[in-house]
Amino acid sequence: MDITSTYPTGRARRWPGLWVPLVILIVGVASTAFTAHQESNRARQLAEARYQAEHQALVHLLLARAPSQVSDEASAQPAAQDWLQAVFNDALPPSLGVRVDTLARHTKRPLFQIRTQGPIDPTLALRTEVSSENFSWMLTTVPARALLEQASDTALRSVWLAGGCLTLVATALALVQCRRLHAKEKQIWGMELREAGFDQQVTNLEVEKTILRQALDDSEQRSRDLVALSGAIIGELDETGHIGFISPQLAELLERAPSDLGGQPFEKLIAANCRENFRRALNAARADHSIERIDVPLHHGDGESIVEVTLRILALTDPVHGLSGFRLSAVPHP
Repeated sequence: MDITSTYPTGRARRWPGLWVPLVILIVGVASTAFTAHQESNRARQLAEARYQAEHQALVHLLLARAPSQVSDEASAQPAAQDWLQAVFNDALPPSLGVRVDTLARHTKRPLFQIRTQGPIDPTLALRTEVSSENFSWMLTTVPARALLEQASDTALRSVWLAGGCLTLVATALALVQCRRLHAKEKQIWGMELREAGFDQQVTNLEVEKTILRQALDDSEQRSRDLVALSGAIIGELDETGHIGFISPQLAELLERAPSDLGGQPFEKLIAANCRENFRRALNAARADHSIERIDVPLHHGDGESIVEVTLRILALTDPVHGLSGFRLSAVPHP
């Protein structure tokens, strides 16, 4: 039976339970996006806190190392620049730029700056006023973009990589299970088809059995009717000549009950002087495998009269066991 050809077309093309991997994929992507956004913000906040701490450290360092000879006078600017250069060369982190402006006069030119190329982004720069007895400065720090963005991007990529891999693995496993479920469904469908075919075969066999039984019953009834119409006695003997079955016509012909003769030698019904002829007829039927005919007298039930009949004897042979018995018919003489 071809399962593929009988499998429904729509079900064969669509795997069952495909909504499960779809839900896993959607939920996984949404969860990864949400977690990546949260972790990116958290990493940026940590980077901003670190930047603020580094800015405050530079402010404290500037106050702690401020010498007494540094002032806001124009003549003292070269000395202040040299001093600031010496301070920030060793203490300035590589991810920060710094600019120092004097508040003593209005000028756009800074007193000192390092790694602050381009205009300062006011959204990223931190400014703190640093004052002492000899000067009043504005310390501005500018973070490198990598200081804030790199941590955020790293966290974003890490979460997307981990979440994406887990989502893809879970989706792939769900698809594998859907494929296995699809294969099991096809197998069950095929088994159901085979079971339906077997049920049909059983039904057909039962119908055939009923027909054969009816035919057999009709044949048996026909045989009984023919035997009854013929008026003959039909019987079966075992291999030793004992009666296994004898037809009811015996009661009409000899006035003997057939049930009383079961298991008895048939030759007891024959007159004593003809029993030897009966035995020779049995042996001839056994040897020649042909129907033997013999006329013999049978004792009537009253024990005084006899009935002349013609016996026809047929030996029954089995390929395995050899002789299995005899069949005979007794037709009374007119």
